[in-house]
Amino acid sequence: MTNLTSLTRRQGLGLAASAGMLLAGGGRACAAQFPDHTINFIVPYAAGGDFDSYVREFCGVLTKSLGVNVEPINQPGAAGAEAVFTLSMDPPDGYNMCIANLPGLLHVKPKPGFDVNKMTWLANLGRDTLGLAVAANSPIHTIADLQALSKQRVIKMSSSGKASADYLVSKIIAGVFNLNVTIVSGYEGSVSSMIAVARGDVDVTVHSLASIANMAKSKLMRLMFVFADKSPVPGIEDATSVNQPNLGKLFQFRTVVAPPNLPPEIATKLSTALVAAVKSPEVQAWAAKIQTTLYPMDQQETLAMIAEQEHLLETYKGFLAAP
Repeated sequence: MTNLTSLTRRQGLGLAASAGMLLAGGGRACAAQFPDHTINFIVPYAAGGDFDSYVREFCGVLTKSLGVNVEPINQPGAAGAEAVFTLSMDPPDGYNMCIANLPGLLHVKPKPGFDVNKMTWLANLGRDTLGLAVAANSPIHTIADLQALSKQRVIKMSSSGKASADYLVSKIIAGVFNLNVTIVSGYEGSVSSMIAVARGDVDVTVHSLASIANMAKSKLMRLMFVFADKSPVPGIEDATSVNQPNLGKLFQFRTVVAPPNLPPEIATKLSTALVAAVKSPEVQAWAAKIQTTLYPMDQQETLAMIAEQEHLLETYKGFLAAP
């Protein structure tokens, strides 16, 4: 399915839902009947990456629990920001929701007038620890090695784009460690940006430990730093060892969002279904298999997490504002 087809389908469903709302006598009546047709679960990246895997796994479980088909729709663009911006203009009827890459999206406004805090945040599904990775044969082993190389030439880092967690964290570490860095963005997802490191196109990248581990198994990449208080891998530097404890608070959250002004009854129904799906045996087994970390949060917990991440990013605003 092409992006054009996906968007056309979304728009068509939105029009049908809006007409149904009028026929049903308003939002309250529709909320009581929700859901009664297909729900689109949007992936803001191309097929094949971590976020795509999350949505496809959850679609199967949600289809069973909600009693209607929950369909994955890939809508890549602007490192995940374009899909969320499009979602902000969709009808607030519960039939379109999107997985979002936080905290990256909190730092970037996809379009003028867009306000991430006006969106309806439904739930959080996962929270992955991040790491710095280099090619398997790279001479870079420590942060000190990065700093030494930075004095000789510009360090290249790969990223899927400005709205991604990897881009935001790349900016932060460049500032914290005073690195001379160029961030090469525009990759369609985590796989392509990691392959760029393995090929030697760039020097280093930020990604989840699970993603890095998969590449490391193929002897293509190597972990060199973990954004955690204590590294789970012996001999690898972490936030404590480099005396930067706030780096241990940076994670990649996989959060589900819906359009602004979603009726509370519908938001609660979706939030409850999402959290229940995280705890289901099917999803638990899937997460263990791919080594991702499930981290369920309901609506209120998700909003609290977003507020905490915004506060944390405020401490790095000077680095994030740098060109």
